[in-house]
Amino acid sequence: MRFVIVYFCMMLAAGPVLAGAWAREKGQLFTSQGGNFLLSDGAELPVHYDPTYYAEYGLTDLLTIGVDYHTADRGRIDTAFVFARFPLGEIDGPDRYAASLAFGARVDEYRPLEHLLRGGFAWGRGLDSGWLAIDSSATYGTEERVFRPKVDFTWGHHLTDRWTTSVQLQTGQGFNDDYYAKINPSISYGINEEYRISIGAVRALTGDGGGALKLDVWRTK
Repeated sequence: MRFVIVYFCMMLAAGPVLAGAWAREKGQLFTSQGGNFLLSDGAELPVHYDPTYYAEYGLTDLLTIGVDYHTADRGRIDTAFVFARFPLGEIDGPDRYAASLAFGARVDEYRPLEHLLRGGFAWGRGLDSGWLAIDSSATYGTEERVFRPKVDFTWGHHLTDRWTTSVQLQTGQGFNDDYYAKINPSISYGINEEYRISIGAVRALTGDGGGALKLDVWRTK
């Protein structure tokens, strides 16, 4: 089952998970894949290799659908979701709001397959040369029957048409009931109209305090 989930997500996604407050344009496909490398000594929790696969598609101007996959707990836990996201309120104002609903599953070698339900809320504000965003969610599992929160805070700045920098603070509750915090500064470069590459660093503010470099490849078409 673990192999099936990984394979399924790799087929659907080829390459950041951008702020969820903005809808994907109708007919537009965005994909992302990446992970961490050059881990510091002892880096296991909450920073590990952490491969991610993500894709979203603008089904209509007001409905974005997609899939995302990630690992956790030293790569021992695999989690995959399919989701739908839609805007709340005005869609052309300075502040954007969106809600999402996702269904998924989690597997690891010690516990049975667990079905998951995730609800999300996002806020974003466009700046003169960048953006601010807060992306929050709560995930409920059918086996453990608890809600686990997650909140990411992002600031992004466009240096030029091709170069963009960002800093993200990632916080949440893991499946072992541990609360984590990580910081991820990065810089991305638009290779062309379709591909963009991002490289940065991720550092744990909790747990073992480990760190790593992070590489992502994004595609929009």
